[in-house]
Amino acid sequence: MVLCGVELNFPVGQVISKGELPHDFAEVAGKLFAEKFNGYVVQSVSSHFIEEGVLFFRDGEMVSCIAECLGAGKSEKGQEALAFFLNQTRGNGFYQIVLLARSQVDLVNAFDEKLLLQTKIALKDLPKLIPLTFETKFELVKKETSPLETYGLGDLR
Repeated sequence: MVLCGVELNFPVGQVISKGELPHDFAEVAGKLFAEKFNGYVVQSVSSHFIEEGVLFFRDGEMVSCIAECLGAGKSEKGQEALAFFLNQTRGNGFYQIVLLARSQVDLVNAFDEKLLLQTKIALKDLPKLIPLTFETKFELVKKETSPLETYGLGDLR
């Protein structure tokens, strides 16, 4: 799977649902919880940059998350990524729900423990965590350039 141009080793599963953003993620998460879903929700949002996020579910519980933006050169993992992911649910873009085996979800979490959510998210609290509107969270880090680089003469240093 390619997430913001960076190849991540997430298992390829069966796409069981897809749609456009923004969407009612609290409702989607409630259905996945009721189904004891194993897999992930992946979403792509277009703002100043293309942002992508993946939220993994294990037996219906939200267990790990990553949000990235190659254009801004940034990524967030775990609890910090969840706020980015929930913000993305209000953006303009699309999402897919991908079914995996429980063991595949466990394998993803075993390879990168930084993805794990440290705090369990109760479904009743989820609507309070989702912003009303999308906000740009990923900002471009300005790289300082020398005057020589400005004129394409950076090799002369």
